[in-house]
Amino acid sequence: MEYLAHTENFKGEFHRLEDHLREVGRLAKEFSISCRSDISELSEWAGKLHDLGKYLDEFQQYLRGKRGGGAETHHAVYGAALATKMGCIPLAYSIAGHHAGLHDREDLRQLIKKPAYKAEQKLGILRSRFEAELGQIPKAIPLPEYIQQDILKLEVLTRFIFSSLVDADFLDTEAHYNAASRPKLPPLDPKQLLERLDTARRLKSASGSKLAEIRNEIYEQCRRAGDRPQGFFSLTVPTGGGKTISSMAFALEHALKHNLRRIIVVIPYLSIIEQNASEYRSILDPENKGIVIEHHSAVADPSEQEEETRITEARYRSPLVLAAENWDAPIIITTSVQFIESLFANKPSKCRKLHNIARSVVIFDEVQTLPTHLLEPLLSIWRELKQNYGVSFVFSSATQPAFKKQTNLSQGFNEGEIVEIIEDPKKYFKTLRRVTYEFPKEPLDWSVLAEELIKHQQALCIVNTRKQAFQLWDIINSRYKTDDLAIFHLSSAMCPEHRLDILGEITNPKPGTIRGRLAQKLPCIVISTQLVEAGVDLDFPIVWRALGPLDSIVQSAGRCNREGNLQQGYLKVFLPQDHKLPKGVYSTATQQAATMLHTISEEELATDPSVFQKYFDALYGLVATDYSEAAETSIQEDRKELNYKKVAKKAKVIDDFGTTVIVPYSAATELIERIRQRPRVKDQPLFTREDLRKLQRFMVNIREYELKDLERMGQLSPLIPHTNMRLYVLNEASYDKNLGVLVDRRPTDENIL
Repeated sequence: MEYLAHTENFKGEFHRLEDHLREVGRLAKEFSISCRSDISELSEWAGKLHDLGKYLDEFQQYLRGKRGGGAETHHAVYGAALATKMGCIPLAYSIAGHHAGLHDREDLRQLIKKPAYKAEQKLGILRSRFEAELGQIPKAIPLPEYIQQDILKLEVLTRFIFSSLVDADFLDTEAHYNAASRPKLPPLDPKQLLERLDTARRLKSASGSKLAEIRNEIYEQCRRAGDRPQGFFSLTVPTGGGKTISSMAFALEHALKHNLRRIIVVIPYLSIIEQNASEYRSILDPENKGIVIEHHSAVADPSEQEEETRITEARYRSPLVLAAENWDAPIIITTSVQFIESLFANKPSKCRKLHNIARSVVIFDEVQTLPTHLLEPLLSIWRELKQNYGVSFVFSSATQPAFKKQTNLSQGFNEGEIVEIIEDPKKYFKTLRRVTYEFPKEPLDWSVLAEELIKHQQALCIVNTRKQAFQLWDIINSRYKTDDLAIFHLSSAMCPEHRLDILGEITNPKPGTIRGRLAQKLPCIVISTQLVEAGVDLDFPIVWRALGPLDSIVQSAGRCNREGNLQQGYLKVFLPQDHKLPKGVYSTATQQAATMLHTISEEELATDPSVFQKYFDALYGLVATDYSEAAETSIQEDRKELNYKKVAKKAKVIDDFGTTVIVPYSAATELIERIRQRPRVKDQPLFTREDLRKLQRFMVNIREYELKDLERMGQLSPLIPHTNMRLYVLNEASYDKNLGVLVDRRPTDENIL
């Protein structure tokens, strides 16, 4: 019999099992060698044995359409059973999970022993059929020496073997169904990219201003620091100091020095990822050759497609979109959610990028926004990536947390373990000081605050919840709006495309946008939630900030007198009479900020970055840093038990992400109609990931109970009726042109920012 791995492709060609196993083994070995050479044999055998169960007669009959599926055609368990007999834990987990995902320890044991599979009885015939085509299977495959009986090192090694296996499996299966391998993107060329970055810096410095001179100084320090040995680095630079470009200069210089493969920039908010990606692309990848790739997703794939369906639609997608799936590109711009959850995921589609993190520089932009409830496991796995997989980390922020080791942060950094890139950060905080702080006195009513705001031609007010933004905007808009005075609202109740349209482009913004009116010095009042406080390029003469976390207050000041055109800008911290806060860490951090504001001066807050180390040290002593104190087991405990599924479930950046709806804004209406009217064509998907990527510009997250309210009111319809796809379109009546999603003319949940 000719043993097959997959059904025929669009050319009518079957995929021979021997060819598939050899190629997956070869690719997995190649991927692992790029991580570290002593794990390559493990990965190669994971690739060769992953489909051992496809040598079953029942599976071959199934592929040829002679029988249906069932327990007799499940194939992953057999390679896992053989790996268990060989005593190779990483192979057993990786092979068993290459479709379903990495299992928990007990689930894996039960799977292998399940009577329906008769794994022990069938291994003999499967092994003989395999060896007749691919040669002898070794009795044992030793683990590399660096593991040294350390269970957490073994846990990470298994993730890397799994990543190499599933990516190799995806790619070879995809090549079969597409009848061609996907095109390769260019490798990282640090020398060439540094030249482009230097040119861009010279052009930006042409003004010769004091600010340009300081940014140049910071940039040159970053370039020089790139020669340092690999490890952990902090980049502590005040807002406006040019961190975006300078951190990339360090990363490229570091990659050149240590022969690293890629640079991964991790950004906390979708609201700024496109801004930064656009800047990097314009400098480093102006011809869009795939040097800079964005990868972010507001939602999980709602189609929940089977693996082969996802693979077969690959031929309809561009190489740049494909490269984002496994981060096979020189520079990746991604979100905290994508990066962090990929480190702890158990599903193949999320894990396949992990091996491409090895031998890279990871830049965490606005590092203070990292989720506190995941700090212990994060610091643990970062240390392992640094020690054994050639990864350097850069923590970039004006409000540096430092992650100092303490009672509630046992995995924190020891003295000297993290190296500051800038020689004297405090000097730049003093030199670049552009804002005077005013601390709260008496609680402010929204009406009184509205009167204060309209006294200024241009002002920004940042509040803590969507409800507060709605209330304040409504008061100002109803009482004070004129033809001359523009009142803007910004929150995540508005889809990304809507927010961008209101903000305007950074360069040459359209008249009538926020940036357009600021540039033309026209009256402009903006009411926003926290989504503008970090990384969004805005420049107001005065900013009001509701009392919140200390880092949020200082980040908000970065939207004030940003370019230093005024002698002094003003950041007014106020206490709303309605002082409701998002629950959890945000509320605790706000209380800690209120305590510290009583003990430090306005001068210290503006010029001494060490204030934030003290603030975060105190905060981390008050909150859970490993999932939840109320949980039966922590993430670290589950990692030590090799319970991958439990870890993935717990290691979520946002515990309640809400439910995503598509809103009828701008081009979304046409996109929705085109998807709904698309004819059903054999072997072509009805809804693709490219559709999802385009629709993400028009999505908003709401709470589950709000979804039910909207359904009850007849304000939702399925994107594609009569399918299992749980993705809904909002009625026009529930999407306001100024405020975004409204439920019965009310703002959405106040605990979603």
